[in-house]
Amino acid sequence: MQHNILLTGASGYLGGSLLAEWSSAKLPPHGKLYALIRSDVQAAAVQKLGAEAIWLDTSNAESVRQCIVEHQITVVLWLINALRSEGQLALIHALAEVKRATGRDVYLIHVRITSLVDDAEKLLTSLRYPDERSEALL
Repeated sequence: MQHNILLTGASGYLGGSLLAEWSSAKLPPHGKLYALIRSDVQAAAVQKLGAEAIWLDTSNAESVRQCIVEHQITVVLWLINALRSEGQLALIHALAEVKRATGRDVYLIHVRITSLVDDAEKLLTSLRYPDERSEALL
């Protein structure tokens, strides 16, 4: 049985680039490719690139569970929201349920590009410190 795959972040730089190249990549056979979307425009775009659109609030653990189990998703490419773990935890639990039900291996692949470092630097430089010790923190 082939893996059903959920791609998050398909409307972003990394996920969108991955999805655009998906059909031309020499990947092993897989089942359905699903892409997490937030709008009708995104749904149309991912469908043109060969993915089935999924509307899903990753902060709602029960919705995540239902979606992953219903679609028998065994691979999740997590390319969004690296600073919050709620969605990832819900996916881990849902993938574990699929594994228990099917006996298949499941995977959560977390990818984040370097903009996270830039975000942290912007946060640190925007903080106001009450004395000269602030220079030592930067």
